Amino acid sequence: MPVKREYLAIGLALLLSFSLIGLPVPQKEGVARRFQSAFLAAGQRLFARAIHYARTAERTRFLLAQNVELALDNMWLREVAWENRRLRQALGFKETELAQQIIPAEVIARDPDQMYDTVVIDAGDAQGVREGWPVVTPNGLVGHVSQVSENSSVVQLIMRSRISALVQERRAQGVVSWIQGRRFRLEYVDATSDIKKGDRVVTSGLGERFPKGIAVGSITELRLQKREPMFKEIVVETAVDFWNLEEVFIIQGL
Repeated sequence: MPVKREYLAIGLALLLSFSLIGLPVPQKEGVARRFQSAFLAAGQRLFARAIHYARTAERTRFLLAQNVELALDNMWLREVAWENRRLRQALGFKETELAQQIIPAEVIARDPDQMYDTVVIDAGDAQGVREGWPVVTPNGLVGHVSQVSENSSVVQLIMRSRISALVQERRAQGVVSWIQGRRFRLEYVDATSDIKKGDRVVTSGLGERFPKGIAVGSITELRLQKREPMFKEIVVETAVDFWNLEEVFIIQGL
């Protein structure tokens, strides 16, 4: 019959105890000091590892915030470049600037049946979040804050919104609405507009909910509408994975 591990451990402990009883006092003190040193070293390693993990998590969160800041700056610079190209002979025009501060937050809950297309984040009134503020990731627009509690907020994803947008390269205006998955429809774009697949669609800034220049997606399908030949039928696909969001960023001060 195999010996159980518990009995084996007890037997080894008893054997070690009897062995120590028979040792002279100086040797007992030496063994005690070595055990004490080993326990202290193990405790220090455990404490150092916990500090290392905490610092690593904090550093990761900081780098993610830096990443989204750079992404927002890049979106804004793209838009400014296009405006400058169109307006380089004009002076004193008003530039549209994105908010310089962002609030990082983690997604802590989501609508299980996706009926309302919302997520809950771990930033709220205590962190300075306000209703209506835009929510983004480095890949583009996510939605806006619809409800704020003390330490959490509800984010309404853009599937339930109609977004005033423009084709960045062509300056054609339109309205973005959700189709399914990551696919959206860009409506009311003039059929004469010189739009191509791959063109970027960004927020236009109209309606004052979303600042100008935030990426919505890229054009993947393009054709003339049969029922309304005055407009083009345009499909836009976003790079944001709404159903696997882990960390988002709220743009302050709008």
